Amino acid sequence: MVDLRKQILVVDDSEMNVDLLKRRLEKRGYDVLSALSGAEALRIIDEQPIDLVLLDVMMPEMNGVEVLRIIRTTRPSSVLPVIMATAKSDTSDLVEALDNGADDYVVKPIDLESLLARMRVHLRNAHGAPKAPSPPPSIGIGLLLDDKYRLDAVLGHGGFGTVYRALHLALQKEVAVKVLHAELLHSDEIVRRFRQEGIAACRVRHPNAVAVIDAANTRFGVPYLVMELLEGISLADEIARTGAMVLRRCAEIISPVCNALREAHASGLIHRDIKPANIMLSKGQNGEEVVKVLDFGIAKLVESQPATVNTQNMAAGTPRYMAPERLLGEASHAKTDVYSLGVTLFEMLSATHPFPKIEGTAVQQAVKQLHATPTPLLTVRPDLPHDLVRAIMGALSREPKDRPMLDELQAAVEVWARRWKEPQWPVPELGQYLQQTPEKAPSASAVVGDEPTQVEAVSGEIPAQPSALESGERPTHVEEQHRNGKHG
Repeated sequence: MVDLRKQILVVDDSEMNVDLLKRRLEKRGYDVLSALSGAEALRIIDEQPIDLVLLDVMMPEMNGVEVLRIIRTTRPSSVLPVIMATAKSDTSDLVEALDNGADDYVVKPIDLESLLARMRVHLRNAHGAPKAPSPPPSIGIGLLLDDKYRLDAVLGHGGFGTVYRALHLALQKEVAVKVLHAELLHSDEIVRRFRQEGIAACRVRHPNAVAVIDAANTRFGVPYLVMELLEGISLADEIARTGAMVLRRCAEIISPVCNALREAHASGLIHRDIKPANIMLSKGQNGEEVVKVLDFGIAKLVESQPATVNTQNMAAGTPRYMAPERLLGEASHAKTDVYSLGVTLFEMLSATHPFPKIEGTAVQQAVKQLHATPTPLLTVRPDLPHDLVRAIMGALSREPKDRPMLDELQAAVEVWARRWKEPQWPVPELGQYLQQTPEKAPSASAVVGDEPTQVEAVSGEIPAQPSALESGERPTHVEEQHRNGKHG
């Protein structure tokens, strides 16, 4: 029996779509209001007691994600659930919507029974709007936090907070300050996750992990984090700019990431969201590149309990980089990060993703990945050494026991970056490559990464290589650990 007090707002720029859905929901006992634009929807939400919003993504002037961001500045999910209803099924749009606070996502044509089931779940979980909400304190450029940090400019916005360029007045040093949206203070889960980022980052003291300098609350009770200020671009931006990377460049970036993760794992911390967007290519004091691992906001202590699978957890992380155990809500461990690192390496070397985007929700993407085989790396980078390919494809194994250790994956990348370089750049497509070098055609087992033979590289047969000490090279930290039987 539907509670008739539940009032639904349907937002879509198509009058026909709005009318059809309105009539179908009213027949099921809901009170329904409608809006044909984002601006009209926001006005109605301010004036009427709305219990749930069905929001279209593709709208003129103000799209659904922009409307969602504004809604979330004053109304968290616990007060006003938002379900995105759209014909657009690109996973990037889905992830953006979830990152900005969407509770669920359905694709047109909408299955009414499925939509109703989702609505009932979110309406049960919503607490309802407070009777007399107090206006949030104003936090913005020019504000002085605790008489120590002056907010000078906005660096970026996220679903939970805003990052400012700020000045530490006592030290006369520029820093980055991340402030939780004050309107989200009544969400215990959001506040907990925000504080967890500072706690987790403080546990990882490494030059390749972003440093948290301070953590406190404003006089209004709004938590904030003070971090080192990084200048540069993300690895995601670098891949978008350059496309596929040469192996040596990949090693320059991935090795510092592995070093930071090793330190995190030694501290009992699993990052759980390694991806190109969370790897920063920053600049050091002398202009040199310094790789930094960002966003420990969803990091998890090894001894803590695994999370259950739900839409909120899908938003806390990016499904296309999640290990199967994460998608299933099972316990995370060091090889959970190895999986995400393998996906990142695949993307760096090929500028493509091992799992193609599908039409559907984050849960549907997760289900697809759980039952699909990743694209073989050799089909997009046929020139790569097969031993290296086996290590990367092994990192994408469904079973954690079949994945290499972090040190093993790092060693494979570092060793081959020193011993081998691309004989041709850009790399020819597979068909063209096989025409040029038919004797190098990979076997079926090599394509999927499980061939047990020794390495065959494009430059010719490479027999078992001498160790660093035998060849006169200085051994790397990783190779030394291998000789001593130690793994990360």
